Amino acid sequence: MMIGGAVMLEIHLFVNPLGMRCFRCENDVLRVDQNLNAKISYQFIPMFNMQTIADTIKLYHLSSCDLRVRKEVADTLSQVILDYKAALFQGGRRGRQYLLRLQNAMVKQGWHYSDQLAHEIAEQSGLDLEMFMEDRHSAIAKEAFKKDQQMANSLGVTTTATAVVYDSAEPQYGYLMPHFDYETLIESYRNRTFNPNQSGKAFAEQYHPQGLQIVKSN
Repeated sequence: MMIGGAVMLEIHLFVNPLGMRCFRCENDVLRVDQNLNAKISYQFIPMFNMQTIADTIKLYHLSSCDLRVRKEVADTLSQVILDYKAALFQGGRRGRQYLLRLQNAMVKQGWHYSDQLAHEIAEQSGLDLEMFMEDRHSAIAKEAFKKDQQMANSLGVTTTATAVVYDSAEPQYGYLMPHFDYETLIESYRNRTFNPNQSGKAFAEQYHPQGLQIVKSN
């Protein structure tokens, strides 16, 4: 997609929906996006694998040896992701707001996940509650969940805070950036060293010069 002749960058950020670092990154990205939304688009893609389960157990200081705890964490993560997908069905902006509000309640305020909490956050996010409560258990939400994990696997993404950057000039290729540092992005934007018109490759090399990988989109 081209806007005013400029390169359009699209960033896919793979996140742990219950991770503090990802929560901070998402908020920072959205603040930058308010000024650059004509040049850059963002997607937050939740990851569900053994690593995100282990990271969540560690984050909440739970027992890593208790199989019951591990199953409870896995079930919570999977339902949170389904809730996010259901919220996205009502628009990207509302979906992102739902995720950020839910993360704030759980990560910062210490709320335990429940159907009631999901209902309250959906209401605060302006979602159609009847539609949301139906969609969060639907086959289409589960299919969207599955496709996200397949995308991560096909791109070789195994850890969160990994970004894949595409641009309009080379839509068939992406640039994989592990440990993407949004503080550097924001500082560069404030100092006016960040150029949103640069290519996806130049963008990726600027913020992750070592170990840059090129991946082919499906």
